[in-house]
Amino acid sequence: MGSLTYIAPDQASSARLRRMPPFSALRPEQIAALQAAARLASAEPGTVLPATGPAGRVLYVILEGSVALMREVGPEQRCLVDVCDGPCLVGEVALFDDRGLGVVVEVLQRVMLFELPASAVLRCLRDNTAAQLRMLGYMSGRLKRLIIQIANLKLMTGPQRLAHFLTVLSERRTGPEAYAAGTVQLPFEKQTLAALLGMTPESLSRAFRRLDALGVRNLAGGEIKIPDVELLRQFAEPDVATSSDG
Repeated sequence: MGSLTYIAPDQASSARLRRMPPFSALRPEQIAALQAAARLASAEPGTVLPATGPAGRVLYVILEGSVALMREVGPEQRCLVDVCDGPCLVGEVALFDDRGLGVVVEVLQRVMLFELPASAVLRCLRDNTAAQLRMLGYMSGRLKRLIIQIANLKLMTGPQRLAHFLTVLSERRTGPEAYAAGTVQLPFEKQTLAALLGMTPESLSRAFRRLDALGVRNLAGGEIKIPDVELLRQFAEPDVATSSDG
């Protein structure tokens, strides 16, 4: 399953930790204390990160790469909850809940991360109101994104959910103003994409075929051709129609 490989932090990685929104309001001495408690590590795809609680009570600052958050629903069965791309926090629930995140965190793309003891982060937040608000703002943004995902599952057909995902991926890669022809690279396997969109692999294949009419082409190696992102965005607008496309 792989394991974390701990490495010595450098100035660049330490600077990225300081710039993370939840920590950008910390005072210099607090940043120094946080960095002293942090451990920089890398991990390869397939690695399951050590639990964020209750025993460990740690959180991870994912500097680069991506991880999947999965809930165990039975013996050898997991449900994909979310995919987080760096830079992001994972396990911030450990700051306020001894039961921890309640999900399994598995590396999808090679990650570079900081492992932070929850106790060290709490010491920094305790007497810094600005930092507390930054952390609450970050967690609120995460909650809003998850609410949107749930709404999409209820309001969009399978092809619409796929179109929305590809639109967001294209905008993130090329900038929100770029609605031109181009290609995007899927950040993970199609099986993971299907789980993230609440679909089976078969319904995902049907959704890709449905997007053929918009010129979307499913190329080799996870590359997707999108000739008109604006058209794809319009197609993805949610409606109340129901569909059996998944």
